[in-house]
Amino acid sequence: MNNLTFPTLLAVGLQPVDYAIMVGYMCCMLAMGWYLSRKQVNIEDFFVGGRTMPWLATGMSMIATLMSTLSYLGSPGEMIKHGVAQFVAILALPFVFIVVWTLWVPFFMRLRLTSAYEYLEMRFGPKARLLGAVLYLYMRFLWMGAIIYSASIAVAHITQDTAPGAIASLTGGAIRFDAQSWFYFVLISTGVVSTAYTVLGGISAVIWTDVVQMFFLFLGAVVTLIVVAAKTGTGPLVWWQEVTSISHEFPPLASWDLSQRNTILWSLLGVFFWQICTHASDQVALQRYFSNVDVRAARKTAMVGIFLDITMQTLLGMVGAALLVYYMRNPDRLPAGVDSPMTTGFSDRIFPHFINYGLPVGISGFVVAAIFAVAQSSIDSGINATSSVIMIDLVRKYRRNQSSEAQDLKLAKILTVCIGVVVTLMGVALSLAPKDLNLIDLQLKSFNCVLGPLGAMFMAGMLLRHVGQTPVVIAGITGAVCGLMFGFMDVLFTPLVQSLTGSETLVVRCPSPFLVIPLSWLVTFMLSALLGGFFPGPTLDQVRRYTWAGIFYGSKENV
Repeated sequence: MNNLTFPTLLAVGLQPVDYAIMVGYMCCMLAMGWYLSRKQVNIEDFFVGGRTMPWLATGMSMIATLMSTLSYLGSPGEMIKHGVAQFVAILALPFVFIVVWTLWVPFFMRLRLTSAYEYLEMRFGPKARLLGAVLYLYMRFLWMGAIIYSASIAVAHITQDTAPGAIASLTGGAIRFDAQSWFYFVLISTGVVSTAYTVLGGISAVIWTDVVQMFFLFLGAVVTLIVVAAKTGTGPLVWWQEVTSISHEFPPLASWDLSQRNTILWSLLGVFFWQICTHASDQVALQRYFSNVDVRAARKTAMVGIFLDITMQTLLGMVGAALLVYYMRNPDRLPAGVDSPMTTGFSDRIFPHFINYGLPVGISGFVVAAIFAVAQSSIDSGINATSSVIMIDLVRKYRRNQSSEAQDLKLAKILTVCIGVVVTLMGVALSLAPKDLNLIDLQLKSFNCVLGPLGAMFMAGMLLRHVGQTPVVIAGITGAVCGLMFGFMDVLFTPLVQSLTGSETLVVRCPSPFLVIPLSWLVTFMLSALLGGFFPGPTLDQVRRYTWAGIFYGSKENV
């Protein structure tokens, strides 16, 4: 065996105490999953926690889940590369809260659903439910794969200088990793651990581990800001000045050019529609509300979630601005081959780079655990929510023979394992994709393009009393196709235009990525309203029981 000592091997980058923190965190997550697994007896326990989860926990779980590494690493990268347009969009969140508090929460809590897509069959019919489930599965499978991929890039980048060498030394050279194999080892480990405690404890384990992970996310951002402030002697005012007037210009309020990426209006619309569609149609979010006992608790969940969302988005925007100032003043601390923190392809990696080389010993391990936490809080929630959709909307809906609750619970756990394997393999597949999109662009173009149509289907059901199943299915499919086209018009249509015109200089430009969800929502909602006048409408019972006006104005029950 190599005679170098373990501390010597870890002399550069992370130290043994950092790894101890990371391993301790992983063990705690698995222990929580095992402990909570003893309380499950049926599907309702596994998917909605018996509808008895406390609102503070579900609210914290909400933001820990929806944050994901795509936002935790992508928001600072977005600030560094493009400026403050997306950061200013947090001004839309109070308006989101008003919609969720007054409309969505009281509506859904009356229905006592396990899967959100049960509503689409109640309101429209089985074809609408199937389409909703398919759009959700497409969106969340890609989302989870992207999270595993992005988290693994960050963690592998942070640990590759020390961990592979330490493992080789400790195993006498029997186990060796190069940079590529170490990345895949981290990726597979992330998927395995997240799947393990999810299958053990179900939604209860997901929510309670999310609570722990939320603390890691918050403190990881705060610690980074404190260290940058101490090292540079600067603060938020200097950071804001840097990112709005020196390295970038303050973005325009609006533009007639839909392809202009960064305007305040486009960012506000993007955040507003992403949020209201997520809280109206996404099983990952609605599952938190379904886990509460009543409307009051669910509204408190929404209140906690929006408050923490504003807090975290503010902190992550500040992290991006602070790191921009740090590396503009210390360009010698950038990695070899990188001349500026705004270099294409590096902005999303600047936070992990700083964690490895800019934070004190012990703090680095803590913040790496925060990256694991934000990845796992999304992966475990996505796996459990996706398992619930497959189990409730597909298996139970279409199977011929009934089974006991114990058999269904066993099948749900098997599904959870299978989903964990699939999304881990999707993370591997994404590692082979082109790397020319930053994380924010990646999620808005590739999988959130169907979130607008999915949200519009639910809103058509709640708000458009004349719309039946056929119009909403046609509109949902059309909106999803349009969403993909809005995200990839340049790739899809530029070769066609160039071949028709004979000019290689003509390029088709996409709308701003912040407009993909609003535009696809608009196509779906308006087409539903239009087609509703040409096709058979819903039954009277569907209008009375499953539209917002029918429930709240046609019923004498109290909310």
